[in-house]
Amino acid sequence: MANKSNLSGCFNVLNRNGLEWYVNQYSIPTSLNPILPVKDMTIYPFVPGKIGVYTRMFDYCNYRLPLTKFLIEVLMFHEVHLSRMNPFGLAKVCQFELACRGLESDPDLDVFRAFYKLNRSGEWYTFEI
Repeated sequence: MANKSNLSGCFNVLNRNGLEWYVNQYSIPTSLNPILPVKDMTIYPFVPGKIGVYTRMFDYCNYRLPLTKFLIEVLMFHEVHLSRMNPFGLAKVCQFELACRGLESDPDLDVFRAFYKLNRSGEWYTFEI
């Protein structure tokens, strides 16, 4: 049974029309060469040269491609791949970044780390206060 602790049991269910809808709806640049994985392909292990992205990131976390420099900086610092992040953890990064921009300030990794710590939950990672 597929669940967040068993990513090898989670398969692609997106079809061609669904991919085209996401590309159009979320203005995904065609220069990123979005492709539809083959049916029943798992997101983990990763396909060399590609980054698997869950569609829930767009629906629940309000993320867009290309990703922000701040998000990439956070992921690189913690050495966590994007597809290993819990959507709610990603939403916290987004909320922090939006709050900083609302205060007319650039988001800062050191300030983010003062409020949030990376926590592992099974096969996924999230940020907690």
